[in-house]
Amino acid sequence: MTYCDSSFLLALLLPGDFFHPHAARLAARFRESIPFTLLAELEVANTIRRALRERAITRAKHDAAFRQIEADLADGILARRDTPQAELYRIARELSERHTPSIPTRSLDILQTASALLIGADSLHTFDLRQRQLATACGLKVHPATMPKPSAK
Repeated sequence: MTYCDSSFLLALLLPGDFFHPHAARLAARFRESIPFTLLAELEVANTIRRALRERAITRAKHDAAFRQIEADLADGILARRDTPQAELYRIARELSERHTPSIPTRSLDILQTASALLIGADSLHTFDLRQRQLATACGLKVHPATMPKPSAK
């Protein structure tokens, strides 16, 4: 099973995102629903709302992203997954103790990785560099295998 963090989910939802073509190409290969935890939902929704506030996206793109989330849930592309909070935070505390001294992770990176581990994922799709380091250290396969870079013109 694969877990997609918010950087990957946002790239899927926002066509203007630099990583959108890369995320869409990878997601086209998925054969199972994308697990959608409450944490992922909060992060994605909050980032979309912040982008609207900061005028990084239009109201139309904001509304389209939320409609897409609802459609993806209805179609089974996204599937809500429960992550019992006590267990999630137990795993997160262990990851913090074990990895933060050597990897500059943020709390949300740790919670996303703990979510992936808790639901039994064996891989994580992300465009976040710290998230990639932590997931790799935890034994998860990380996708994309290499980070896309802007083309030189």
